[in-house]
Amino acid sequence: MEDQNKKMKKSDQKFRLGLTSSIVVVLVLTVAIIGNLLVGKLNLSWDLSQEGVYTISDQTKSILKGLEQDVMVYVLDSEEGFPIGYAQILKQYTKTSSHIQVAYRELSLYPNFAYDYIDSSTTINKDSIIVVCGEKHVYLDSDKYTSVGAGDDGKYKTSLNFEPLLTSAVNSVNDGESSIIYQTTGHNELDLSSSIQTAILRDNYTLKDLSLLNLDTVPEDADIVLINAPTSDFSKEDCDKIRTYIENGGNVYFIMEATIVLENLENLMETYGIRAEDGIVMEQDSSRIYGETPTYMIPVINDTEITRKQYEANLALLVPIAKGLTEKTGTGRTVTGLLSTSNYAFSKVNLDSEYLSREDEDITGPFYLAALSEKEGSGSMIVLASSNMCTDQVDEVVSGNNIDFLLNGFNYLVGDADKMSIRSKDIQYDTNVYTTMQTRIISAVAEWGLPALILAVGIVLVFVRKRRSRPLSTEA
Repeated sequence: MEDQNKKMKKSDQKFRLGLTSSIVVVLVLTVAIIGNLLVGKLNLSWDLSQEGVYTISDQTKSILKGLEQDVMVYVLDSEEGFPIGYAQILKQYTKTSSHIQVAYRELSLYPNFAYDYIDSSTTINKDSIIVVCGEKHVYLDSDKYTSVGAGDDGKYKTSLNFEPLLTSAVNSVNDGESSIIYQTTGHNELDLSSSIQTAILRDNYTLKDLSLLNLDTVPEDADIVLINAPTSDFSKEDCDKIRTYIENGGNVYFIMEATIVLENLENLMETYGIRAEDGIVMEQDSSRIYGETPTYMIPVINDTEITRKQYEANLALLVPIAKGLTEKTGTGRTVTGLLSTSNYAFSKVNLDSEYLSREDEDITGPFYLAALSEKEGSGSMIVLASSNMCTDQVDEVVSGNNIDFLLNGFNYLVGDADKMSIRSKDIQYDTNVYTTMQTRIISAVAEWGLPALILAVGIVLVFVRKRRSRPLSTEA
């Protein structure tokens, strides 16, 4: 009898232990199900990508929080068919601002919808977006969401342009104003690359040509005058027009062709405190040289308002074949170096010399490679000492950082700091690609399959433990 009581007591303990385990399993299962439902209902998500490609920038958040008008984002696809990565980014826009609304218009169901906003001759691509605010609208072609270029390791990389394009469109239709950049013509200026033109349009600028020959003054609506690497000099009269424009509050961005001396333009620069030294800069600090070529320099990025984002992120820029810039004192202007050489750089004056090392006639550094001149009550001038810096080939080596530098300068000149550094993000495709059906199956398994499996295992364990805990029958 005593043995049977012991067995009963032991069986009771096992039952209570099994019951406790079952309760724990059920609780865990309940929490898992409720958690999954809440994550879905509350639209919660976490960006676990190494590059943070699905997290919108602080600049975008600042623009969105400043919206005062409703902006409608029409996606030319079904909600289920729109790529999940882009959809996740869109959700952050709607979460950040109540003025952003998203609607889906599948092309097969709404074949003519896009042509209410776009010329009928335009080819409409699936997953493209139309951003609308009042009477203003911008069409974003899905072919532009990503771009492919060569990285500094020689491998091709894909950059995600979705956020900068969308933010620029929202900004454009909301404020209705586009800053105007006039690029000078008539002096064999360098054509802007397609990448730069795309970036300029993306940041809500209008680009116009400017011939000073037949004008008495720079147009009053010019926010920036861009002088892009002319190979023939401006006349003194044209320089006077530029000088008057600056004194009246205008802004100039001058990109120099380093191998050519333009006396009148360089005298204009000196008026604003920036002097171009003779020759071509040669860098001697090996940590600042790209590809063992001393004229291809990785500059020191100074901590300024224009360069702060790139300075803090320790990004690399590449400045090939540049003049050395120094400050001319006594002009009453504040000159700030944006990019600099090391202290060991020098300017090679005799470009026909067969020696790469410094000679007696050469000018010792350090130098600025880009500089800003400004004065309260007057306009500003930025001088970039290398025309090669913003070519597509060079820019791709540093993953687009050079063009970012150029655009940040434009944005500073027009006082639009919010748009600084809303740039493309590089994507590394280390993950699998799933169809919409595969995504649904995976989601179903994660949300319902795994919890059901846990429940089934728990139930089986309870029954197994109960069976093992039954007392053995004894004969009287």
